[in-house]
Amino acid sequence: MEALLIVGDQHIRLAKTGPDKVVLVEPCELPPGTEGELVIVVDGHRDSRAVVLDEGAVVGRREVRYSVAVPF
Repeated sequence: MEALLIVGDQHIRLAKTGPDKVVLVEPCELPPGTEGELVIVVDGHRDSRAVVLDEGAVVGRREVRYSVAVPF
Protein backbone atom coordinates (compact mmCIF):
# COMPACT_ATOMS: atom_id res chain seq x y z
CA MET A 1 0.00 0.00 0.00
CA GLU A 2 1.14 3.53 -0.80
CA ALA A 3 -0.55 6.65 0.52
CA LEU A 4 0.24 10.20 -0.57
CA LEU A 5 -1.08 13.70 -0.13
CA ILE A 6 -0.45 15.65 -3.32
CA VAL A 7 -0.40 19.43 -2.90
CA GLY A 8 0.71 21.26 -6.04
CA ASP A 9 3.98 19.61 -7.03
CA GLN A 10 4.62 18.19 -3.54
CA HIS A 11 4.10 14.45 -2.96
CA ILE A 12 3.85 14.04 0.82
CA ARG A 13 4.13 10.45 2.04
CA LEU A 14 1.57 9.28 4.61
CA ALA A 15 2.10 6.79 7.43
CA LYS A 16 -1.64 6.35 8.15
CA THR A 17 -4.95 7.43 6.72
CA GLY A 18 -8.35 7.71 8.34
CA PRO A 19 -11.82 9.03 7.52
CA ASP A 20 -10.93 12.59 8.63
CA LYS A 21 -7.19 12.66 9.33
CA VAL A 22 -3.85 11.50 8.00
CA VAL A 23 -0.49 10.97 9.68
CA LEU A 24 2.48 12.31 7.74
CA VAL A 25 5.72 10.33 7.51
CA GLU A 26 7.60 13.61 7.98
CA PRO A 27 6.07 16.81 9.35
CA CYS A 28 5.68 19.77 7.00
CA GLU A 29 4.02 23.16 7.02
CA LEU A 30 0.89 23.90 5.00
CA PRO A 31 -1.52 26.80 5.62
CA PRO A 32 -5.13 26.27 6.76
CA GLY A 33 -7.48 25.74 3.82
CA THR A 34 -4.82 24.05 1.65
CA GLU A 35 -6.44 21.93 -1.05
CA GLY A 36 -4.89 18.69 -2.23
CA GLU A 37 -5.49 15.16 -3.42
CA LEU A 38 -5.41 12.18 -1.09
CA VAL A 39 -4.14 9.19 -3.10
CA ILE A 40 -4.13 5.57 -1.92
CA VAL A 41 -2.72 2.76 -4.07
CA VAL A 42 -3.42 -0.85 -3.06
CA ASP A 43 -2.30 -3.74 -5.29
CA GLY A 44 -2.01 -1.37 -8.26
CA HIS A 45 -5.52 0.05 -7.77
CA ARG A 46 -5.43 3.85 -7.34
CA ASP A 47 -8.15 5.66 -5.41
CA SER A 48 -8.14 9.41 -4.86
CA ARG A 49 -10.26 12.22 -3.52
CA ALA A 50 -9.99 15.98 -3.32
CA VAL A 51 -9.47 17.17 0.25
CA VAL A 52 -9.08 20.41 2.19
CA LEU A 53 -6.71 20.67 5.16
CA ASP A 54 -9.02 22.65 7.43
CA GLU A 55 -6.36 23.51 10.02
CA GLY A 56 -3.34 23.08 7.73
CA ALA A 57 -0.19 21.27 8.82
CA VAL A 58 2.45 22.52 11.24
CA VAL A 59 6.03 21.45 11.80
CA GLY A 60 6.25 19.31 14.93
CA ARG A 61 2.84 17.69 14.44
CA ARG A 62 2.42 14.81 12.03
CA GLU A 63 -1.36 14.37 12.40
CA VAL A 64 -3.38 16.48 9.96
CA ARG A 65 -7.18 16.73 9.84
CA TYR A 66 -8.93 17.05 6.50
CA SER A 67 -12.40 17.23 5.02
CA VAL A 68 -13.49 15.92 1.64
CA ALA A 69 -13.64 18.84 -0.80
CA VAL A 70 -16.26 17.30 -3.10
CA PRO A 71 -18.38 14.72 -1.29
CA PHE A 72 -20.38 12.24 -3.35
